[in-house]
Amino acid sequence: MEQLIQHVTFFGSPYEYSFIREGLSPLDHIRLERLEGIDPLTVQSDMLIIGHSLPEFDSAVIARTRKPGHGPRSVVSISHGPYPQNGMPSPLDADSDSFHFRWVTDVSLARYVLHLVEDHLFADHYYQVQHRRFLLLVEDEINFASYFIPLIIKELEERTLSLLPGTSDVEQRSIKQNTERPVLLLASNYEQACQFIDVYGDRMVGVISSLGFPKGGVNDLNAGFHLVERVKALPMEIPVVIQTSQREKSDIIRKAGGAFMDKKGPRLLHQLRQYLVDYFGFGDFVFRLPDSDNTIVAKAKTFEELKSCLEWIPFKSFVYHAERRHFSNWLGVHGHLELAERIRPIPPDSGESSRKTLLSLLTQPPG
Repeated sequence: MEQLIQHVTFFGSPYEYSFIREGLSPLDHIRLERLEGIDPLTVQSDMLIIGHSLPEFDSAVIARTRKPGHGPRSVVSISHGPYPQNGMPSPLDADSDSFHFRWVTDVSLARYVLHLVEDHLFADHYYQVQHRRFLLLVEDEINFASYFIPLIIKELEERTLSLLPGTSDVEQRSIKQNTERPVLLLASNYEQACQFIDVYGDRMVGVISSLGFPKGGVNDLNAGFHLVERVKALPMEIPVVIQTSQREKSDIIRKAGGAFMDKKGPRLLHQLRQYLVDYFGFGDFVFRLPDSDNTIVAKAKTFEELKSCLEWIPFKSFVYHAERRHFSNWLGVHGHLELAERIRPIPPDSGESSRKTLLSLLTQPPG
């Protein structure tokens, strides 16, 4: 597969350059070039990384001077700080579409940031051509985004590989990661989040959102609730997980239709894995009835088990999942993208014929 980002330029201190170089070292195809004595925004590259350690060095302001169609395709700052007196920029700057992160994790941050930028640059291709699934993170706090994004992408990679046989070779696993992993999108305000949902919502498997973030140009402590309302009004079902350190609001979040994640809890990674499995379709397919208890009637671990269960589960359970595109999303996040796309148009309300149609399409081996 052709690599998407191949040329990365860097502008900043040798100290931070060493972190970037080490962080990108596993990606042998990346050509990393350090710039000196030149305006970094005038040099053509796939991605420019700005490193800085001076409080008067405002990377967000610098990125906003970039002229469309000139210089790097995307701009990222990764810094130790401190940031200017006007405060830290958002992880995704609304005025320049540039990214901003901080070294709060190890050097692998650089590699995961590169993957995130690829997801943003080529989101339309992933959506229209590859039919990949999407996960949206809404976060405006730079330190938490810098810590959490590597965790998410690493988990997405591992989950994508979970159905491969143990005998798969390294090249096969790498290809699957690069072409089938769900796409991660980052938004740092309400408007950005809504735009991504409007464009990619019908292939979005879930949203992980902070409770408070900017909405309408001002910080809104309840913006997460507004986002849940927006998502719940859509014709498709998109699970929303609200992450906040305000544990006292967990019941309110659940009543609003979201799931609660303790943002500063000691089991954050465990919670992330649990929600990927339980809410976003990365684990077993759990067949439920649309009753008050969401009664479980069956579980499928593999593609073959999914087909077997579809032959006998109650029709109400089939309709419940088909209406919400659970079958398509489950196949999509497990890498069966072509098959997931083929079954999306099946009308769930046309009686048992829709179940038969689905089963006939599933008789072909998944791609």
